Amino acid sequence: MRHPAIQAPLLVALAALAALAALVACAVSPRPDAPELPPSASPGAPSLEDAGLPAALPPPALADAQAPPDAGAAVPYPVPDWPTGTPEANGMRSAGLDLAAAVAEATQSFCLLVIRHGVLVYERYWNGHDAHSKDPSWSIAKSYTSALVGIAIDRGDIAGLDQSAADFVPEWRGTDRAAITIRHLVSMTSGLKWDVFEDYVSLATIAKDDTAFAIHRPLAHPPGAAWTYDNGGVQVLERVFRAATGGTIEEYARLHLWSKLGSDASWKHDPSGNPTTYANVLASCRDHARLGYLYLHGGRWAGEQIVPSAFVAATLTPSQTVNRAYGYLWWLNAETPAQDAMSAAWPGRMVPFAPRDLFAARGFGNQFIDVIPSLDLLVVRFGQDPMGKFDPATLAVDSRFERHDKILEPVLGAIAE
Repeated sequence: MRHPAIQAPLLVALAALAALAALVACAVSPRPDAPELPPSASPGAPSLEDAGLPAALPPPALADAQAPPDAGAAVPYPVPDWPTGTPEANGMRSAGLDLAAAVAEATQSFCLLVIRHGVLVYERYWNGHDAHSKDPSWSIAKSYTSALVGIAIDRGDIAGLDQSAADFVPEWRGTDRAAITIRHLVSMTSGLKWDVFEDYVSLATIAKDDTAFAIHRPLAHPPGAAWTYDNGGVQVLERVFRAATGGTIEEYARLHLWSKLGSDASWKHDPSGNPTTYANVLASCRDHARLGYLYLHGGRWAGEQIVPSAFVAATLTPSQTVNRAYGYLWWLNAETPAQDAMSAAWPGRMVPFAPRDLFAARGFGNQFIDVIPSLDLLVVRFGQDPMGKFDPATLAVDSRFERHDKILEPVLGAIAE
């Protein structure tokens, strides 16, 4: 099977996505006049002293942020599984969470999980799914890829964010693409040629080898000059891991991430057997929540530092100044300028009703893992993606996270403290 939810004949998929392209052409057409990043976003910045990681831009002001939830207190970890408790015992109201669940159920959801103070306080499943169902994560897989980049840097398999990707991609050596660094790939600033048809049809539906397709694109902009939500740029990291480690990124994840977290996960593959680094880690909703909880605690898990804390901090800081809502393959609730995945501007923060310190792994179809450190809160929702109905109108607004907002708002309204 090519990718989850692409069940209908290929021609139907192409027609639907062509309609989508027409609907959003003004927002997603190739942008030769894309705004350039200021000099402060260019590579070569000073390194973080404790990890040799390049410094990021100053973080957004977190006026309502509190101390980290594990500061001076014992942290409960889901070993082997999540401890459970009532909302009321953890500062929330059941009635408010029931409202969120009603919205989730009405929007073709598979699961809704709310974790407060490390305790699973609310859990609902629909449409034949349960705690053991393994759901496709779509672009949430990008955030797994980000974590693995941090681990690979810490282990010395990748020299650092400013290492040239051409060290791992021979096809780029001696070309203008040799200027693309690992940082460019994880911050969506590689400058590789992009358009909606190539990214969402040619790559995700037609290509027999996603990695080869992604690598063979030419440059459209100098690396670091523009921000574009580029699935293909993330897929290049599949080759990076294969060259850096001698195995696949999926094998690396099993050794150095999933086994540490107690996750039973796997990665979808393209027809050539390449893990699709840009999409579809398969895991249960409870196991997807482990990724968010790892980052809630600065990359630390049950006494072991899995992802370097300095890399987590850099990841959750705007990676450039064109789109402050994006770190290293994670979404941020930062101030403007902010853009969605179709490069349409948000008038304010990505989630204006949520605390500024919210960060998220998000995927096609409003899949999301939301983390709010100031509330010691984790919210996970998975559900049907819009391609299941081949609805171009729904696809066109999917990147605005409208379903997400309708679910999250009553969750936050359920906070009793």
